[in-house]
Amino acid sequence: MKILAIEPVEALSLTSTPITGVRIFSTISPLPIPLPTTVIGVIGALSDIKLLSNDPIEGIEELINKVKDKLRCREPIILGPLTQFKIKDLWSEPTILIGDKNLFVVPDLIRDYELVLDECGTTKCFEFKPLIAIGTALERGSISKEKKVRLGYMYRYPLLTYRTLRDEVVEPRFIYVVNCDEDINGIIRFGGEGRIAKIYTLEDNQVKKYVEKIVNPLNISISGFYISLNYIPLLPTSNTLDSTYLDSVLDLEITNGMKGIIGIPQSPKKQPKIIVERLGLGYYEVSNIRRPQILALLPGTIIKAVNTVKTGNKLLNIL
Repeated sequence: MKILAIEPVEALSLTSTPITGVRIFSTISPLPIPLPTTVIGVIGALSDIKLLSNDPIEGIEELINKVKDKLRCREPIILGPLTQFKIKDLWSEPTILIGDKNLFVVPDLIRDYELVLDECGTTKCFEFKPLIAIGTALERGSISKEKKVRLGYMYRYPLLTYRTLRDEVVEPRFIYVVNCDEDINGIIRFGGEGRIAKIYTLEDNQVKKYVEKIVNPLNISISGFYISLNYIPLLPTSNTLDSTYLDSVLDLEITNGMKGIIGIPQSPKKQPKIIVERLGLGYYEVSNIRRPQILALLPGTIIKAVNTVKTGNKLLNIL
């Protein structure tokens, strides 16, 4: 097991669904944390792995297998993230994203399904506040041809920024457990709009004591309550999608169905909320297309997990 840090050199641009339409009509859904498919793709790129599959889902399976072979990894390859923020050249305590509030909090503020935000201060809670920028699409031809602005096509894209509760801008660092024997290091394009991040193996005792508590969802031996650090995919229980009821068409293997989902913790005396969002699985550069969208529970969702049953589904192994 190794600790992997992803530290943006500049504000990243990550979205959960495709950017659509001309500028005035476009809608975007900024992502506060990177998708696992993005992270595994970057690991593959740093390892100089080339994919052959044209199918965006089969490409994930091919990528996982090649990363496992080259870096001597076990599944799931990555777990996390916890997120740290730099305040006056010092990294904060690792935090957990509470998905419905776009808020990162230290673990000890989550107590018995409740969020104790009265104790936030300036170093225990951080807000995700993306900026929205306007871009112009280019018409690209061959190398010898000039780039031209695509007629009438402008679009919006997010720049991910994070702030203290005093509205001071802070820099993020995403922390993952990587089940590989080889180190991973480099500077690489990360997400959209040509943004750059540093990727490196981290040795930090402060972080290590938090990372050791991250549980492999494919090997839960002790039933109990757990909080998700990333999006949890919900899969159809059958090919029939006639029902209008969520529990009839969706399943979550590690909880024996939807009944084991407690929800996202709220302020004291309020019940946890179960929130499902549509989530895109990122961009597949091999075929120049986007991967499909799925339904997923938000980060920060508390679940009552039971002994895990392995299904061999490669998508579940990294989400």
